[in-house]
This record gives sequence, C-alpha cells and structure tokens, in this order.
Amino acid sequence: MGNENRVVITGLGAVSPFGLGRALLAKNMLEHKSSVKFNPTLAAIKDLTSHVSSTVEEIDFSFIPRRFRRSMSKMSLYAYAAVKEALESANIEKPDEKTALFLGSTISSMQTWVDFSQKYISGEFDTVKTSVVFQVMNNSPLANISQSFDLKGPGFGSSTACATSLTNIGLAYLGIKSGFISQAIAGGTDEYHPIMTVCFAIMNAAASRYNSQAELASRPFDINRDGIVCGEGCGIIILESLQSALKRNAKIYGEIIGFGTNTETASISHPSKECIANCMKLALENAKLTPSDIDFVNAHATSTIAGDIEEAQAVGELFGGQVLVNSLKGHIGHTMAASGSLELIACLDMLEREEFAPTLNLCEVDPKCSCINLFKENKKVKVNTFIKNSFALGGTNCCLIVRRY
Repeated sequence: MGNENRVVITGLGAVSPFGLGRALLAKNMLEHKSSVKFNPTLAAIKDLTSHVSSTVEEIDFSFIPRRFRRSMSKMSLYAYAAVKEALESANIEKPDEKTALFLGSTISSMQTWVDFSQKYISGEFDTVKTSVVFQVMNNSPLANISQSFDLKGPGFGSSTACATSLTNIGLAYLGIKSGFISQAIAGGTDEYHPIMTVCFAIMNAAASRYNSQAELASRPFDINRDGIVCGEGCGIIILESLQSALKRNAKIYGEIIGFGTNTETASISHPSKECIANCMKLALENAKLTPSDIDFVNAHATSTIAGDIEEAQAVGELFGGQVLVNSLKGHIGHTMAASGSLELIACLDMLEREEFAPTLNLCEVDPKCSCINLFKENKKVKVNTFIKNSFALGGTNCCLIVRRY
C-alpha cells in the first residue's frame, strides 16, 4: 500500500454548450447563465412535448487535419478539441506514445447511424464512404483520438451511459495509482440528436413545462422540475502520478484521492438512495476519509422528480445538512457521457477561484430535497475536498473525491 502513486490532475479541456474552451464553463456558471434553448426540430415532432435542448454552437474544426477529420463525427471533433486544450493546459507539446487513453460516449453517432440506415433501406449503401464505418463504431472517439495524437498506450473506451466520463476518470486514477500507467487522458464525449430527447420522453423524464422559457427548463432540486434537458459536449482531463507532474514542474489543478463505483440492481432506470450512499461510502473508504472530511458535493442531479430526491436524501443522511451541495445541470442541461468530466472541470476552476456557482433555476427547493445545504447565490468559500457524483441509466454509479493540492 505504501508504494501506491498519488494521482494529480494537470490538464483540462472542454467543449460545452457554452462553446469551445474550459474557461467558459465556470465563467458562465458564476454569471448564472444558461445554455438551454428552444429547439424547433423537437417542436416539429408529433406528440413530443419537450422542445428544449442544450447544444454546442457551430465551431470551425478546420484546425483538425483533414486526414483525421474525415473519419470523425461531431463527438470525435469535440473530443479532439478538448484533448488539444487539455494537453496545452498541461504544457504537453506531444503526449508520450505510452500515454493511456480512457474515452467513451453513451452510444456512437446517432446522426451518422440515421443517415447510414436511410442509405441501407433505400438500397444505396454502396454510396456510403468508408469513413462512415469509423464514425458508427462504438469506440469511434477512442479510435479517432488515438490515431490523431499517436497514442500507442492502453486504450479503454468505457461506456456507462451518463456515468461514462467519471467511470473513465476513475479507471485512469486506479491505473496510475497502481503503477500500471503513469499518465492518462480521460473523459467522455457526446453529440446531441433529437432521438435522445425522444428516449427520455418515452420514460416521462424529458423537461416540457418551460418550452417557452427554455433557460428555465433545467432546474435540479426545484419543486417545479419536470425532467432532463439533453445536451452535448466533451470534457477531458490529464492525469498523472505526482512524481511525473513534479518532474515536469506541471501546474496541478487538484489531486484525486478516492473513487467508488457500484451497480444499482433494484431498478434499471432509477438509482436508490441506499445504493447512492453506498457508492459515496466506497469513495470515502478508498480515500481513507470520513464524511466530516468533505466540504462540498457536486451532485449528479439531473432535474428528474425521483432522481433528485434519492440523491438529496442519500447526501443528507451521509453528510448531514451543513455540507454545501450544488448541481450544474441547471446551466448546461445533461451533457450525457460528457457530464461528469465537464462538471468536474467547472468545479476545479471554482475550487481555484474559491467561488462556487449555485444550482441555477432553484427558486423553491422541493421539501423532499431540503435535507441538504443548497445555496441560491454564488458562495465564496475555500473548499479543500469535494466529491463529484455521476449516476447512470442501467445502474452504474460513480463517485470521485478530489482535494486541493
């Protein structure tokens, strides 16, 4: 045990519904801005009552060499831009070819699949370009980024729905901690398609009450919340052993000290407070901490009726009513596979600023969520240790503990 490596975060990169670059995340959140907008494509779908989404505005990706770009769907384009920024912030001109990559998405490019399927059904599949095959693979982002940055080390494309990016970061942490690898690029990426919103609408979990006031639609913990606002983006972090970071004289954004993951089996769609609490306890045990050591909780809280209550009550029972809690999905909606990493990046920036954004659109706290310390204005506070939660459809729960270095 004494030979385990300490694991630090030395690079951050993001493409979010606020745009290209990680600096936009914390800045817009602290200014209480929302990226959620009315989506006319959704409004045109018969019987669909949710007409809002949180998408990335047009970005010029011509800086990506064409030989790589031609086999990339949007999610891989986002990943390339985020990896590039993360490497630059880590002051890594070219990653070591042994650097590990942990990158996944919820599913492969839905738009590419729809286009491909239409060609297949109409008997025109012989007009489909070879590059399309590499866009519909489930490990498409992993393959594209490995090729683009010449990463010959281990590659893992874990896909665990909404917990994808935090799963990948947790696995990278464990790999470095054990000595299996010394440096990793990790995160999650996703691209929006209207089918995402349709899927949540089928489960009665898509926001629909605020279509005419889109910026108010995503409202975790609020009494008037009514569902998820689907989004897209990519969040990437660079992890390495403390020894490696010190040798490079790298800036350290935080140290990962604990990771916990478990699987909810009582329901394939709803995590229970018991399973959530157990996951957080696993992370605490891994970090050798007690609940009193945690200063802040960044909740998964997606703005669903049941999910927010279960998480709030699990957090309340474990940490009490004093620890600060927020959800950042009021600002950017649910960015699916990218949510854990994008929200972690925002929290790391807020950690450095010593100022945390509240849960946006939290006007009246649901009484069943009032057991936790939710705040409605920016909170200027020095946080030393925080826990980041991500929970997924299908049952995967992940909790990561980070402390100030």
